Amino acid sequence: MIAKGTILKTMNENKPCVELNEIIYRISGEFWKQAYNLILRNQKDYKSDSEISRDEAISEFRNGIIKLSKEKRLKCNAFSHNEHYYMSLTPYPIYIGIEKETGDFAISAPHISTKQFKHSEYKRGIKWIEDYLNIDIKPLAKNTEAARERFYINEKSSEIANTSIAALCESLLAKRGFSYKLHCKRLSSQIRIFIKKEEVYEIMLYLNPFLKDPSVLTALLNNPHEMKIDDVLSCGLIEDKEEFEETAV
Repeated sequence: MIAKGTILKTMNENKPCVELNEIIYRISGEFWKQAYNLILRNQKDYKSDSEISRDEAISEFRNGIIKLSKEKRLKCNAFSHNEHYYMSLTPYPIYIGIEKETGDFAISAPHISTKQFKHSEYKRGIKWIEDYLNIDIKPLAKNTEAARERFYINEKSSEIANTSIAALCESLLAKRGFSYKLHCKRLSSQIRIFIKKEEVYEIMLYLNPFLKDPSVLTALLNNPHEMKIDDVLSCGLIEDKEEFEETAV
């Protein structure tokens, strides 16, 4: 059989780098997911006040929000419209809607899901906002900057890396009779290797670590097997093998 190699290039030349933005988006999403779960856990310390009336709960809740806004030096806006009282804390912004008929309320804040509360849970609502305001975003900024350093490379370096990967695939795979498909992107590449009918590997690797140390990929191409190195590469067997059928023995 004559080995066949296919190289696909998906380079996004626009600024900012879309692929880097996707990485940062995932990091941000994980950070806010953990923050949300922490706020939820803290809610367990506050029980509902089943004895408080609707009007008392609304008053206590609104007063608590005003007090909290002063402590945090935030601007608190409040107004009434139709069947609701509305409050907001800026510049975050945090929005609060209170039903006049029931006293039940909802709190909406950036990056996390809107939370619904019964009027008897007014203390939980105040705690919810307080915990949100206390979220330390410095680790997110640190992780975001670290991701830029780990993964970002300029267009020229990206071309060099992908050219080198293509040459490795040709010398280590094609010349041994293995079919492959190489999909090149700005910060990462994907390699699919057909070993035999029931053995197709997919390698996902970041280009910046590859440029610093190509030996990891070289060893893997010489001996494809399942493995994972965080922020460097991963390799695993895949189920979708149809696209390789035409190049199979």
